[in-house]
Parts: sequence; C-alpha cells; structure tokens
Amino acid sequence: MTTASTLTDRYVAEAVRSLTRGQRKDIEAELRASIADAIEDRLEAGTDAAAAERDVLAELGPPRSLAASYSDKPSHLIGPDLFRDYVRVLTVLLSTAVPLWFVFSGVVTFVAGASPLDSLGSALWGSFETAMSLAFIVTLVFAIIERTPALRGRRATKWDLHSLPAVPDQRGYVSELVGGVLFLVVIASVVIVLQSVGAVEGPNGTLIGPLDAPLWESGVFWVALFYSAVSISFHVFAHYTGWSVANAVATIVLDVLFVVPAVWIVAGDRLLNPDYFAAIGWPDGVQIVGLIALAVVVLFPLLDTVDAIIRTVRTRRVHRSPSEAA
Repeated sequence: MTTASTLTDRYVAEAVRSLTRGQRKDIEAELRASIADAIEDRLEAGTDAAAAERDVLAELGPPRSLAASYSDKPSHLIGPDLFRDYVRVLTVLLSTAVPLWFVFSGVVTFVAGASPLDSLGSALWGSFETAMSLAFIVTLVFAIIERTPALRGRRATKWDLHSLPAVPDQRGYVSELVGGVLFLVVIASVVIVLQSVGAVEGPNGTLIGPLDAPLWESGVFWVALFYSAVSISFHVFAHYTGWSVANAVATIVLDVLFVVPAVWIVAGDRLLNPDYFAAIGWPDGVQIVGLIALAVVVLFPLLDTVDAIIRTVRTRRVHRSPSEAA
C-alpha cells in the first residue's frame, strides 16, 4: 500500500532528482523546512492550506531550476566568467586560420588542375571543416575549465589583497596566439605545396616531392598537424587556468612526445627524399635541410618547455603570500 504524495513531496522529489546522493538528504531537509515555513506564514495570514501550498511552490519556480542553484555542477556549457574569453579566442582562431586555409586550399586545388568551380567548392568545404574543428576544440577546452573549479582559479581560504591574481596581458597573449596559428599555417602550406604542386619527375618517371614518399603516405604529417593543434589548445588552456606545475609538466610531456619520434625520423634519414634533391640539382640539400629540420624539431619544443617553466615560476611568485615572499 502506497501513501498518496502531496504537491510538496512531488516538488521536492523532482528538485533533488538530479543532485548527487551526498547532497540529496541535506538539501531535501532544507527545502522542506523552507517550504513549510513559507506555507505557515501564508496560513497565519488567512490563506487556505491547499492554496498556500500551491502559491509557495509556484513562487519557487521549476524544481530543476531550483536544483541547479544547489548543485555544484554548472547548468550551462560555458558560463559568464569565461564566455568573453571563449569568444575572443574563438574569434582570433576563426578569423586567421579559416581565411588562410580557404585561400591556400583553393590555390593548391586550382594549380593541381581542378576547375575554378571545383577549387571553390574544395576551399569552402575545407574551410568549413577547419572552422568546425577549431570550434569543437576551443569549446571543449573551455567547457573542461568551466567544470573544473580548481582550473578556474585557486583562491586562498582567507581573502586578502595579496590573493588578487595578476592582470593577464590579453593583447600580448592574443598576439602570441595569432603568431602561433600563422606560423603553423605557413609551415603546413609550404610543406603541402612543395610535396604536391612542387613535385618533380623522379628517376622512374613518377612525380616526387621533398618528403620521403612512404613517410608522406603514412599520414605522419597530419599527425604532426594534429599535435600542433593540441599544443596550441593546451596553451590556451594553461593561460586561462593559470600556469601551474601540473601545466608545466603536461607541456614537457607533450614536447617529449613530439621530440622523440621527430628526432627518430629526421636523424634516421627518414624525412627527406634524396631523389628529389638530386632531380633539382642540389644533392647536398638532403644533409643541409635535414640538419635544419633537426635543429627546428629540437629547438622549438625546447623553447616551449623553457617558456612553460618561466611562466609557471612567474605565476608562483605573483601568488606567494607576503610571508612567503619575505
């Protein structure tokens, strides 16, 4: 035999349904007490009991909306604290990478022999894919930050003036972000143009590019582009969550994951195609370009690691309390 539930019972049950098990008991008791007090006030004012209950519950609003105010989980994808930064980063990426990719994709497709209409269609589709990928990655990064309180800022248990975070140099960071995206797009464009449009006839009569054919066909280049996109996204993540030891360690891990296979490929003469350099009359180019590539794949991750360590040290100095600074 079941007991008939009142409007209050139904309201409270719906309100605590989405809460965690640890929250339900305390919040249910608090909510019932609050509703009972409000009903009691209306009864003392002469309102009918049933009408008083209906009026109180109606004033509280939808139970799920009320539950969201009790829950630690955000009911939005990206909240107001991060939304402006989210829009700023997304705008920078979309306004730089997408137009560049549109022009590059259209030119390469047209030079490769496609019709103007096909080149335009390829450029539009490639730009759409690029925009969707950037939007997804940036949204994912900010959604993770929104749902991880520790990443939104570490606050001292007792607030004082020294706990105020330093004002970030947004203009400087945006310039770095744009520079990183442009550098990545330029490098990718040069490699793709040389490997496709700049291909020359090899010893067996086939067209060959400067990169080793099996390496190019393996998709390693696209993996490297994906890594670069992840690295840029992580820098955005670290900038808005604050550079910490964990972020610095993660940066070093990402750099190592890139350097080890990159050095193995370049130092093992697996990157360049010697037949290409022989065909263009520069046989020594394999060694020269190989040394330059080796220096790049070692130098840039090294500078990235050093930069992460410096940013972390500066952040820790800014957030040290006066007693620690002394």
